[in-house]
Amino acid sequence: MKTVLNISLLGSLLFSVTSYAAPYTLAYATNPPFSMTENGQPKGVAINIIKLLFDKSKLPYQFLEVPLTRAMISAKTSNNYCVFPVQRAQSIEADYQWVSPILVTRSGLFARQDFKGQLITLADAKKMTIGVLRGSGDADYLRNFGFMVEEANTQEQNIEKLLAKRFDLWATDVLSANFFIQKHGNQDKASKEILTFRATLSSLACNINMSKDDQAKLQETLDSLIKEGTLQKLTATTQ
Repeated sequence: MKTVLNISLLGSLLFSVTSYAAPYTLAYATNPPFSMTENGQPKGVAINIIKLLFDKSKLPYQFLEVPLTRAMISAKTSNNYCVFPVQRAQSIEADYQWVSPILVTRSGLFARQDFKGQLITLADAKKMTIGVLRGSGDADYLRNFGFMVEEANTQEQNIEKLLAKRFDLWATDVLSANFFIQKHGNQDKASKEILTFRATLSSLACNINMSKDDQAKLQETLDSLIKEGTLQKLTATTQ
């Protein structure tokens, strides 16, 4: 009888261990004001949204700072792995499970103060070199339409290259551009928006094998946050 009880106890312990839900790895790249690391802690408007989303959905998670391109590859190949914020696009739609939209942003072309050209449509920039964030939706969008793009790993590098005349224009979302323009401080040299060329949905992209129940739970929670106005309040400080 004692042996039976011990076996029963062992079985219960094994069941408890195997039934424990592994935490989701939530990868983000340094992309202020959306995601960054300060004093060892993840910060930013997208971080705050994702944290609230997973807390309300009662799903375990851990944040991890990773370059965007590497994070996108890992989300394709690793279970319980997600990356954010990702600009949703047709070219990658089938590669991930999506929770969307965590952010709605506008992408624009920015130039130096001494830029003399005039852009009426995006096609007017066809012969110019455009700086983009490596792995971003803007990079893919412009490249697919035949534009000459130069990729950088951070937005800091992009704005430095723009001011140093390493390329003609900088393509990024308007919120991110405004953050760096204000951070730069010198308004005489700060870049200026000359054309808004698209609106994008920034999303949470997860491994294709993500639990359907977890995806549905997160999407339902996100829909509630949008409906009650919480998402708008979290992004208001970046407007």
